[in-house]
Amino acid sequence: MATKNNFFGYTCIGHLVSNLVAAAFIISGIAFFVYLVMGGVQWLTSGGDKAKIESSQKMISAALIGLAIVASSYAVYMIVLEFFGINLDALCTESPLGN
Repeated sequence: MATKNNFFGYTCIGHLVSNLVAAAFIISGIAFFVYLVMGGVQWLTSGGDKAKIESSQKMISAALIGLAIVASSYAVYMIVLEFFGINLDALCTESPLGN
């Protein structure tokens, strides 16, 4: 029997979920880096202005807190998969679009 693909090219829901989670973590990592660099540049160009320095410190802190939240959400994701014994590779089904 030939494997049929849906519009996205996935026949396994587990692969789709896994790739979506990976994409979300990549996007959040890029956002962390950009926000961290923006805070650093703002700090460097503050010219000694206390308000700008505080603003840039808050931006850097927010980036680090966001990274901690993303890292902990990944840990929770992995713990849930392990605890419930979910194997994403085993979630293969026929295409929902019937292609």
